[in-house]
Amino acid sequence: MAERTLPSEAEFSELSHQLAQREAELQIINSVQLGLAEHLSVQSIYDLVGDKIRDIFQVQVVMISTYDKQTETIEHRYAIENGERIYAPGHHPIRGFRVWVVETRQPVLVSEHVGELAAKLGQPTLPGTVTPKTWLGVPMIVNDQVTGILSLQDIEKEHAFDDGVVLLLQTLAASMSVALENARLWEQEHLYRQALEREFEIGREIQAGFLPESIPQPKGWEIAALLKSAREVAGDFYDVFELPGGKIGLVVADVCDKVLGAALFMTLFRSLLRAAANIDFYTHNTPDGTYTSKARLENAVSLTNNYIAETHGRTGMFATIFFGILDLQTSTLTYINCGHLSPLLIDQHGVKQTLGPTGPALGAVRDAEHAVHQVHMDHGDLLFAYTDGLTEAENSADQIFELNSLLPLLASSASLAEILRQALERVEAHVSEANQFDDITMLAVRCLNGVGVSFLKTE
Repeated sequence: MAERTLPSEAEFSELSHQLAQREAELQIINSVQLGLAEHLSVQSIYDLVGDKIRDIFQVQVVMISTYDKQTETIEHRYAIENGERIYAPGHHPIRGFRVWVVETRQPVLVSEHVGELAAKLGQPTLPGTVTPKTWLGVPMIVNDQVTGILSLQDIEKEHAFDDGVVLLLQTLAASMSVALENARLWEQEHLYRQALEREFEIGREIQAGFLPESIPQPKGWEIAALLKSAREVAGDFYDVFELPGGKIGLVVADVCDKVLGAALFMTLFRSLLRAAANIDFYTHNTPDGTYTSKARLENAVSLTNNYIAETHGRTGMFATIFFGILDLQTSTLTYINCGHLSPLLIDQHGVKQTLGPTGPALGAVRDAEHAVHQVHMDHGDLLFAYTDGLTEAENSADQIFELNSLLPLLASSASLAEILRQALERVEAHVSEANQFDDITMLAVRCLNGVGVSFLKTE
């Protein structure tokens, strides 16, 4: 067996020095990576790494330059000489040693005669800077492409950097390249989200314009409505508008699908219904020259249904809609329910009547038939129409909100605006930590007089 010899004191000292140097280098790399993990903006990464390199290598010049392959230009994102920040804004043609770095995709170390060689290669010197004695550049690589050059310059002595410095600088450049790519993607996504949010904001503003700015409050009646969208724009809508002959149009609707598609069709359904209900040219007048609520409803629903089915049938879009016309003089509500949830007619004792569907959803089938029904509202009666965002609201335990829990509130003497506000609060309390899945819309009408008889047949 060969005799093992112990290292000499000099060799042991050299090994200890190398181990200490590697440990220091690992600490440097860890500190930089920890710092990179805390920074997201691109420029903050350049500043962080540049400042760390200055502290580590104690060199006079540190530069971090990005490279654009298409234009063959560089941009100095970080440049320091003797502690002073150098500003060279804009893109500059790539020259000299940096061309070697890009072409070879390897570190380039020039340890002597830097000025003469740089002049031959046409490498410019930034205004106010000194020609270095040693120049070191390493590539920054992302997805197998050189995206920049990290360079050190010693302006006092030649052969200032050894292989250990080159390797450490390569490691730092690799860490920075990954962080920069992540930051670039994050900023790109952030800008996209900002643009998207602005688009949605415009959509919200436009959509809000399709809801009534104010709700009519005719004498002897109280009307209130509320809509809380689940997303940036809503597929639900409500409408309250005046019609000729002392009548009020009442609409609550839920367009199928979510977000943009539903929001676009929401505006279409709402516009068609309101316009068609107000165009007397399309309605059948009675012998005395008046226009019946039944005729207005039939024509508005028929025109809207057929237009959507014919023009946009391929989209498969439809809406469940409750559309009623309230005669303020007789306290009668003439309505068509197009596949919508049944509004409730409530008095002080509870649910007096439910106004169920009288035909299919609007826009699903051409020439669909919708019956017209009529109900009378007595003094104190409250009509409550809503969308399924209310009755399908789930909490984290998958428990559905109970509509019956609102009946005492709906039968109370509080103002309708306050009743709807409290109703929404109860739904939100039920949902709690869970996300709101669907739009919530509520419309309430209360009769404050006792005009008319207790029941009228369909017109």
